[in-house]
Amino acid sequence: MKSRCKELPEELWESILDRLVLNDYYGDLKSPSLVCKQFLSITNRLRHKFVARGYKWCDALSRALERFRNLKEIALYPKQTLPDVESSILKIAYSGLDLQSLCFRSFPISPSADSFRRLGCTMSNLKVLRCTRFGSLSDPDLVHIADAVPRLEELDIQYPTNEFEPSEDRYPELSNHMVTDAGIKTISLKLQGLRRINISGIEGCSDRSLIALSSNCVHLNEIHCCRSRITRGGIYWVLCHSTNLTSLHAVSQAEIYGSSTNSSFTYDDLKICATGLRELIICDSMVHQERLVCSIAKAGILLEKLELGSSYDLNINGFTTMLRACPTLKHFKLCGEYLVNHNEISEICRCLPNIISIYLDCCSSLMAIFSVFAKECPALSKITLRVRSIIGPFKLIQDDFVLNQVRYLDLSSAWRLNDKLLKEIVTACPNLHTLEVEGCPWLTKEGLEEILKCCPQIKHLRSAKLRGSLSE
Repeated sequence: MKSRCKELPEELWESILDRLVLNDYYGDLKSPSLVCKQFLSITNRLRHKFVARGYKWCDALSRALERFRNLKEIALYPKQTLPDVESSILKIAYSGLDLQSLCFRSFPISPSADSFRRLGCTMSNLKVLRCTRFGSLSDPDLVHIADAVPRLEELDIQYPTNEFEPSEDRYPELSNHMVTDAGIKTISLKLQGLRRINISGIEGCSDRSLIALSSNCVHLNEIHCCRSRITRGGIYWVLCHSTNLTSLHAVSQAEIYGSSTNSSFTYDDLKICATGLRELIICDSMVHQERLVCSIAKAGILLEKLELGSSYDLNINGFTTMLRACPTLKHFKLCGEYLVNHNEISEICRCLPNIISIYLDCCSSLMAIFSVFAKECPALSKITLRVRSIIGPFKLIQDDFVLNQVRYLDLSSAWRLNDKLLKEIVTACPNLHTLEVEGCPWLTKEGLEEILKCCPQIKHLRSAKLRGSLSE
């Protein structure tokens, strides 16, 4: 008779613990690491990211730096108003870890030049730095970052919360109080290996920042420049000069600041050289979206993701003309004040034969929309709808109207969505994995429980009516 194995092999325990890691937070590994030294050793191998958040984040950081020695990424999200910025940076700098990514959010002040210098001296492989929603961020801070970590490949400084208006009359030395074009130009010269940058929400950045980045950072792949002083001229400059650009997220503020585009400019003159561009997000802008997208398609660029917002120039004919020019699109989002109806959705979907995910603000019969999806979009796996009105239901569950590929469905804020209608939709998605129905007041706890019984394939549900019933 074979002897029984008294302990599970370590490889099996590693497989079990690895399955507990449901997301990047890795909080699921905290308790197992306290069970025994073997589990601590295994979780130490598995855990590469640590997120410290809440009111006791500083203590949690200290413990993590001692226990987990293979961390590659640390993110600090404090809730208290005055976190000990310098002490936290120095703890990380002297931890002996070989970090690749650091994220700081909602710090009231920027770390000192000395803290950044010490961090750069000990973290030679640091490639990603995110300093988002800082209470104070200025051009000198950017210089300190660039001098301390010259090999950065990704820099995120979005939405600083400096509490004053960027008036040059009121602040003669503007650079000492906020991030400006001068600071962006400086880091573009010092961080020439930069591949991704996010300058969204920075009032001191204009088209000059984009010109500097495009001219000096030749390896730049991704630019986020939403809600800053960027105009259509800056957007066009980037597309015509950033040869390695793959992703552009821009919200032009031309209606506020005016456009730097030459008055004689025509779209026939737009010679786009960003031939690797795959993702374009242009929202709430004065950019002529149809002509821009058609110019991109004319250049032979194979867009895969396109997000558009409200635009004064677009109508259904503009949408379809634009989408026919981009047959390679896999992800499409249309949001804003322009609400598409059932017939327009049908026209749009006919132009998207390869679509995988779709987001629409619409005003139509919800069931009619799903009938269109089933008929026109056979590969669709992710659906997000913001429906302003719902008419129906009519029978959807027929052999021709089953959405076998749909894994994710978000119908949040569908005001008139009820239990019966939701059940018909969900039943028509036999492989649905995630369902989000926040803000749907007509749904009931009993109705959602019945849906879960009928559709056991649903693993993630987000709803205030069943908070905590399934993983969120």
